[in-house]
Amino acid sequence: MATLKDVAKDAGVSIATVSCCLSGAKNVKPETRARIMDSIEKLKYIPNASARNLKTADSKKIGIILTDIDDYYHAEIFKGISSYLQNKGYSMNVAFSNNSPDIECDKIDDFVSSNVSGLLIITAQPQNTDFFTARIKNYNIPAVFIERRPDNLNTSFVSFDNAKTTYYLTENLIKKGYQNIALITGSQQFSSESEAISGYRTALQDYERSMNPDLIQTTNLTKEEGFKAFLTLPLLDQVDAVITTSENIAQGVAEACKIHGSVPSEDIQILTFGEESWNRVNLSGIIHTSRTAFTLGTKAAELLMKNIESPVLFEEKTLLFTDEIIHSSLPVPQARKKISVPGNPLTSQEPLRILMSDLATSHAAKLLSENFTRKTGIPVKIDFAAQNILLSEIVEDLGRSRSHYDIYMYDIPWLQYLVQNGLIADITDYIESTDFNPDAFFPENLNNCMFDKRYYGIPIVGGSQILFYRQDLFENRHIQKDFKKMFRIPLSPPRTWTEFNGIASFFTRKYNPDSPTPYGTSMAGIVDEALAPEILIRLWSGGGKLWDKYNRVCMNTPENAQAFGSILKTLNYIETSPFDTDISQTVYDFCSGKTAMLITYSEYASQICQSIHNNIIGRVGYESIPGKTPASVGWNLGMNPYTAHSRECSMYFQWLSQKDISIYMTILDGQSPARAPYSSHELLKLYPWLELTEKSFEYCRKRTGPYSKNSLIIPQSRIETTLCSVLKSIVNDGLSITEALDNGQNEMTALFKSYGYPKPLHFLP
Repeated sequence: MATLKDVAKDAGVSIATVSCCLSGAKNVKPETRARIMDSIEKLKYIPNASARNLKTADSKKIGIILTDIDDYYHAEIFKGISSYLQNKGYSMNVAFSNNSPDIECDKIDDFVSSNVSGLLIITAQPQNTDFFTARIKNYNIPAVFIERRPDNLNTSFVSFDNAKTTYYLTENLIKKGYQNIALITGSQQFSSESEAISGYRTALQDYERSMNPDLIQTTNLTKEEGFKAFLTLPLLDQVDAVITTSENIAQGVAEACKIHGSVPSEDIQILTFGEESWNRVNLSGIIHTSRTAFTLGTKAAELLMKNIESPVLFEEKTLLFTDEIIHSSLPVPQARKKISVPGNPLTSQEPLRILMSDLATSHAAKLLSENFTRKTGIPVKIDFAAQNILLSEIVEDLGRSRSHYDIYMYDIPWLQYLVQNGLIADITDYIESTDFNPDAFFPENLNNCMFDKRYYGIPIVGGSQILFYRQDLFENRHIQKDFKKMFRIPLSPPRTWTEFNGIASFFTRKYNPDSPTPYGTSMAGIVDEALAPEILIRLWSGGGKLWDKYNRVCMNTPENAQAFGSILKTLNYIETSPFDTDISQTVYDFCSGKTAMLITYSEYASQICQSIHNNIIGRVGYESIPGKTPASVGWNLGMNPYTAHSRECSMYFQWLSQKDISIYMTILDGQSPARAPYSSHELLKLYPWLELTEKSFEYCRKRTGPYSKNSLIIPQSRIETTLCSVLKSIVNDGLSITEALDNGQNEMTALFKSYGYPKPLHFLP
């Protein structure tokens, strides 16, 4: 068994310094304390329990770890804790984990090294039994866990009986005739939420109701996630009641009802776990339970004090409290039958038909378009097409004798081609009228709809490529130490592509057996529309380009050769060939912990953050891509030049530009080009990548082809196909970079010539 002397030797410090670190008797430098904690963990050193008890007797400090200061229920728990401990003469050190496991670990380490008398924890990592055993049980630190029970750990725990409460709510709804009861909870990783789900299921079984798993939705316990969970419920129109496990979720559901056209307590019954209070103005129309979080906090503190005061004879206890609602009559009205009114005069007219790319923003628009229909009486029918076939679908539709669609969604690089071929309507008069507010959008996004000083649509998606990285890994002191030993520089998000490849190699087990991830990164390229931006951002970073200012092709340059060399190195640190990988797979690899870094579009940020939160594998960091040369991500909505519904199209554009709709789009995982979401305090806290995306608008580069008034527009897809063929010929056919670029030069020159580029030589200098 390791001794104090062994720890001191391994950390390179004196025995007295280790002792001071553990007892908190004197301040120890942060870097020294980090080394000592590393050695303790490595050697599995366990301090003498009885000695520690003597040292902590007069500490009078309690470490408290909460999830989020904005969680009202947890704030009330803290008030109860504070009230009890202050009366006992104890001081409190409070830390917030933001529901991040690695932050929680760091905070517990801080409390252990500062020699707190005890811990009160609402954990973000109930499954991390080994850590709690090593840091709390082995150090003989009195601890009480609140609301979220750690797995397989004999420890004190206090909570409300959430299974019993949910059973009671579900039972009452069933007895009153409700048929489709949804349950929206937090992550099932937490015992408070899993027990609520258990109570819901048991009630359905006891009353011989079939259980539809689609009616159970999990969230991160915010009102924004509650909003999204409700609107994305399968069979939403058939749901007649919703139970939520937090008031935050309930508020989001109530807000979503406005979009859906449902009235709480009339069209849909909402029941939520709630804190006992006389003030319920913000939960109008919602039935809430009556849990006294303040009491839960005082009981947790009281239980901790008993442990501190009697460390030898104390037995770990579990205290479950009953929600007061169970002892009262639940005021649930009798269920009403949902009545559909056929032939509604407001929606009997021909629908506005829209063709969109199959993106998260598009699906958000489809969900929200019900709100447009209720406000205007104009029904909306939205169809989706894959990005790589959408342009051909637009061309085909306009080639019909009578077009099917009124509005098309198009990618920024297609604009010149669409305009020159008469495939999109000029709506400048509408944009410059008083009916449209151009200030609602960032000018960079609105300019993406402009060609030759005329407007051909409004923006619906605005974003850029950004770097996602596992922040918990990048900030881990063990990993930082190993990286610095290997590369002699600190580990931080890469600023150059050379750094990117170096870090990717470090996080690839083939090159670093100790890597916490199998691969450093991944790359999408199953279609040229995904692969081309991966190549372009590397070309642009090193000063490379495909043509010069006179529209002369310049593929075979040293700058471009260097960029392709960088790409080839990156391919060593990915699992599968980019030609076999789509964007969704790269996102999944990152979210599942398979890769440490990912360059993709900001539109996927919400999905990535939520997935990692649900998997409880760490934290996500966001940075500009190496070289700060991201490709601009922009999709616009343009009008069919032959539509018979131009007025309705303009009304739809105006509705989509409203502040609340742009915020709803962002919550539903869209990447809004409007200003409103980027100035929302609540959204910026939940979606920190918004600030980075806004800054990137200043230096994003457009994927557009050459332009001359005397020449035809080259379809961007043909340019990018030629660019991608260079990489494919290197990887698949074994050509050298020089040979592949020479072939690409010839192919691109022939393509340009067929469209009239460059100008005749006598026009060139």
